[in-house]
Amino acid sequence: MKIAAIYARVSTQRQAEEATIASQIDQLEQFANQNSYHIPPEYRFIDEAVSGKSLHRPALTRLRDSAMTGEIATILCLSPDRLSRNLGIQQLLTAEWQQMNVTLIFVHHPPSGNMAHDQMLLNLQGVFAEYKRTVISDRMQRGRRYKLRQGHSVPWPAPYGYDYVRAIEQSGSRWEVNLVQAAVVKQIFAWYTQDDLTTYGIAVHLNEQQIAGPEGGEWQATTVSRILYQSGYRGIAYYGRKQQDFSGVGQPRKQGNGRLERPRYQQRPVDEWIEVAVPPLVDEKIWQQAQEKRHMNQQNAQRNSRRAYLLRGLLVCAICGHTLQGRAQGGHTYYRCSHGGKQRSVGVPAHTCTIRGDMAEAQVWAALTDLLRQPEQIEAAWKTQQETEQQPASQLSRWRQRQRELETQSRRLLDAYQNGVIELEELTNRRNPLLTELQTLQTRLAVAEKAAAVELSLEQFTTRIEEALQATDMETRQEVIRLLIEQIVVEDDALIVHHIVPTTDNSQLKHTLCET
Repeated sequence: MKIAAIYARVSTQRQAEEATIASQIDQLEQFANQNSYHIPPEYRFIDEAVSGKSLHRPALTRLRDSAMTGEIATILCLSPDRLSRNLGIQQLLTAEWQQMNVTLIFVHHPPSGNMAHDQMLLNLQGVFAEYKRTVISDRMQRGRRYKLRQGHSVPWPAPYGYDYVRAIEQSGSRWEVNLVQAAVVKQIFAWYTQDDLTTYGIAVHLNEQQIAGPEGGEWQATTVSRILYQSGYRGIAYYGRKQQDFSGVGQPRKQGNGRLERPRYQQRPVDEWIEVAVPPLVDEKIWQQAQEKRHMNQQNAQRNSRRAYLLRGLLVCAICGHTLQGRAQGGHTYYRCSHGGKQRSVGVPAHTCTIRGDMAEAQVWAALTDLLRQPEQIEAAWKTQQETEQQPASQLSRWRQRQRELETQSRRLLDAYQNGVIELEELTNRRNPLLTELQTLQTRLAVAEKAAAVELSLEQFTTRIEEALQATDMETRQEVIRLLIEQIVVEDDALIVHHIVPTTDNSQLKHTLCET
C-alpha cells in the first residue's frame, strides 16, 4: 500500500468548531482508501483557524520540511483553495514539490492526463479562489463595520479583563466584564498611577502573586504596557485603528539583515476609526494619568541616552518641532537638532539649531527656581486651569436632557415589544444604538461629576519645594523640572518655556546660544 500525507485547513475558529475540518479529513480518508493510500498518524498535517494568505502556517511548515527530507512522496489535499486562496502561494508550493518529485493530488481536481491543460485549469481555479477570497473578505469587512457603527457589535477579540460574547439572535456581540481579570487591571493602573511602580515592577509583583498573564504564562513589562495602553478600559474601544502596509515586503530591512517578509502595520487616519462603547474598568482620569506618565517615561527614558542630560526630551526645535538630542563634544554638552539637514521633512527649510547645554540648563533652573519661590502665582494659574477644564453647566444640562430622552425612548420600545406592537428583531435593531449612546453619555457625566477642582496647599507646596531647590543631584532636579515643564521651544534668541501648569511670567528666556 502506498504512503501519503494529507493537508487540511480552515480559516476561522468558528469553522473549526463547526467540524468543517473533520469533513475535509473524512473526504481525504475516503479518497485514500479508494486509491490504496495509507495515511500514518504523523502524516496528518492540519491547520485549524489559520488563514491561507500566508506561508507561515504551523502544519504547512512541518509538511514542507518533511517533503524536503524525502519522507513524503504524495500529498493529498481536498482542493486548491484549501492549500491557499492565493494563486502565487499555490504556484510556489506546487513548483517546490514538483522539484522534489512529490506528487500533489487535489481530491476535487483529478488530473486530466494533459499536463498543460491540467496546469491551466489549476491556475484558473486559483484565480477564481483568490477572487472569491477577496469578495468574501470585503463583504465580511463591510458587514462588520456596519454592525460596529450601529452598536450591534464590538471588536474581536476582547482584551484581558473581558470575555467576548458572540452575537445571538436576540442581541449583538459584546464584551462582558471578567471580574477576576478586571480586578487585576484596576490594580495595575493603581500601582502605575498612585504607587509610581514601573511596568517591570508591576510584572514582578503579579508574578510573585502567581497571577497568570493574559496568555496563561508569566507577566512581562511589555504585557503590562499593553494593558495600560488599552483604551477599552476607559469605556471606549476602537476598530480599524491600523492597517497593513505591504509596500515594504521583499525590500531590505531598515534595521537588521535580510528582507521584510511580512507587512507592517501603520495607523489609519483618526476619522476612519470606529468608536464603540464598552463597559469601563477604570476611571477616565486614572486612564489619562497613565497615558501621560507613559508618554513622559518614553520621552525621558534613560535608554535613549548614554549619559544624563538635565533637559533631555524637553528642548524642541522651533523650526521643525523635533526634540533636540544631547551630545558631548570638547568637554562641553550641547543640544542639537538632527532633523535640519537631509533628514528634514518635506517643506521644512534647511536649518541648524545648537545650544550649549551647561548654559541653557543653568538658565532654565534659575528661572524655574524663581517661579517656585512664588507659590501664589502657581496657585492662581492652577485655579484658572481647573476652571477652564470644567464642563460648562449648559453642556452638562444638554447631556442630562439627552440622557432622559434616550431612557424614555428605550422604555417605549420595550413597552411596544411587550405589547406585541413590534417584533424582537425590530426591538434589537432600534434599541441597541440607543443603549450605546446612553452608555457613552453616562460615562461622560460620571467623569464630569467627579471632576472637582483639586485644592493646592501653599504651605505644603512651599515646604516640599524648598528641599528640592536645595538639591544638587541630577535626578532630583530632573524630577522637579519634569513635574512643572512640558517642553522648551528653542528659538533664534529665546527659550520659550511651556509649563504644565500654565503661567505667563518668566516663560521667555533671552539667550544667544542657538545658531539657526
